[in-house]
Amino acid sequence: MASPGIILTSKFIVSTSRKFKSYVDYIDRKEAIRNDAYNRYSLYNDYMGNPTKTTGLFNSDVNFMSEAEKKGSKKLFEEAQKNESIMWQDVYSFDNKWLAKHGLYNPITKELDEEKIKDAVRKSTDFVIKKDNLLESAVWNGAIHYNTDNIHIHVAICEPKPTTNRGKRTQKTLDNMKSNFTNELLNNKENYQEINNNIRKDIVNTKKDFSSFNDKEMKKLFFNIIKNLPKDERHWHYDYNTMSDSKVYLNKMTEHYIKTYKEDEFKELCKKLDKQEEILKEVYGVGKREKYKDYKQNKIDELYKRMGNTILTEVKEYIKEEKKINKISKGKKYQSNSKSSLNILDRCISKKNLNEMKKALSNDFDSIKNMNYYEQLQAKIDNEIEL
Repeated sequence: MASPGIILTSKFIVSTSRKFKSYVDYIDRKEAIRNDAYNRYSLYNDYMGNPTKTTGLFNSDVNFMSEAEKKGSKKLFEEAQKNESIMWQDVYSFDNKWLAKHGLYNPITKELDEEKIKDAVRKSTDFVIKKDNLLESAVWNGAIHYNTDNIHIHVAICEPKPTTNRGKRTQKTLDNMKSNFTNELLNNKENYQEINNNIRKDIVNTKKDFSSFNDKEMKKLFFNIIKNLPKDERHWHYDYNTMSDSKVYLNKMTEHYIKTYKEDEFKELCKKLDKQEEILKEVYGVGKREKYKDYKQNKIDELYKRMGNTILTEVKEYIKEEKKINKISKGKKYQSNSKSSLNILDRCISKKNLNEMKKALSNDFDSIKNMNYYEQLQAKIDNEIEL
């Protein structure tokens, strides 16, 4: 099994733990002393071992905490322990070869891009603090720890005025923390944005300006979609279960459109998806939880869903226009019938034949009423009766 480039682990301790007090005691100590005492306050010395060095504490605001800032942080951690807060210890551990491959570490000079890594920690920690609604209450600091096998970052979080008793992080939370960390570290946000632009702007949005009636095959599929739509118009969305019959033709239409008009754009998209999948494979490793595995297919499914709903918008507009045309046509028919009835009534009135007048009115009452002739006819009848 290939090992992942990054491992994120999270544990927590309660305020009465000796490790909590040990961490507080060593916040403002010299780094050499902190290194020697690592096993006293860390929950991870069982597999990481003591670091050969650290480069000082950092937090959400500064890359190197001053002595005054460390003393201030220590007071807040002491307050948190006194008020029975939980302390979370999160550790980001690297495969040093992975760091070197991505230009974040020079194995010869032992130089690490600390600034970029600290920014990634901030992104990840900000995410979990917001998620757990700790924005107003949490404080944290971290340190980069060096050793031969794996560089890692140790982060401690607590609440001076506790608002929660939750401790263990769910796997979903850890995955999202790791995702935020990795995206910031590798500028993946830009890669994801490019992929989304390929899907939405380069392929899907172009279909909005392309009529399905301009292509013989698409026109045929278009009417097959309509033929298989569920009766309930509220279900006319790509993901509805009742759309399974229509979805067959929606997918065929998307496939035809891409193959005929957007083949180059789709190839470019697949190339970027393959590259991103390889990055995810390196980050998460190969094993039971292969998070990279479905990434490419999920994005292609997203493309088909967006295209399907775009086509359905065109279908709805077409049906709406057809109804409008039919309504106008039907109205003209009513008008024709009503005028015919008026002519009959006029002839009957001139002959003073009330029975024929009532019969004509009864036969086409609805259409006459809809065309606003009822009052006119009723007036003629009333006038004739008076005579």
